[in-house]
Amino acid sequence: MKEVKYPKTRLTFPSNRLINWCINQNGMTLIEILIVVAIIGILSVASIVGYSRQLSRSRDAQRKADLEKIRVAFEDYYNDHDCYPNLSTFTNCGGNELSPYLKEIPCDPYDQEPYKYFSFNGDICQGYRVLVQLENTNDPHIASMGCDSRNGCYYDDPSYNYGIAMGGSFLGGDWDEEGAWVIGIDGVCTFYTEELLEEGDCPSEYQSYAACFAVSGCTGSCTAEEVPFSLRCER
Repeated sequence: MKEVKYPKTRLTFPSNRLINWCINQNGMTLIEILIVVAIIGILSVASIVGYSRQLSRSRDAQRKADLEKIRVAFEDYYNDHDCYPNLSTFTNCGGNELSPYLKEIPCDPYDQEPYKYFSFNGDICQGYRVLVQLENTNDPHIASMGCDSRNGCYYDDPSYNYGIAMGGSFLGGDWDEEGAWVIGIDGVCTFYTEELLEEGDCPSEYQSYAACFAVSGCTGSCTAEEVPFSLRCER
């Protein structure tokens, strides 16, 4: 059989010019890579922020649900005992001391600390307050409870901006601690405990929010002309 001869071939490599052309046509430049990395970073940050916001809203929803369960349990407790639960009992966050009214005493979902629980006018049989800190200070339910985003629920710690009350209202103060209403350095009426009164060097003290407000005339920040500094105290 006659031998078939194939033409000889030679393996060649593309020139540098051809390689550069291919990179420019089909690859990515350094600037393009940096742009992609930046976009990925922005999207990642946006996702983290959105996820964090969703978590805070979920915790706020849990706080509201906890307060509603507390409200129902406390009324059932009152029907059986003619009084609301002892203050010290409620500090055992996660305990079952209020069973069967509450299977478990609720804790704040963020730090697992107990909610603020007060008696009304120092008498737990007359009424109570339970305060929480909503992370979304623009939540419309804050105003519906008589609280606001700046002063909270008019407790000495304004970060407590939502709660439930039986007997009186949040605007009346009525905390079981000794103290008074004063005009703060920003012109806002705030409830100060005895300890804060001593530290704040307050020129005037009022026994209710209404009396304090009648003098300050402000719900937000005030100028010196509206509320003279001579009426204010530091905190």
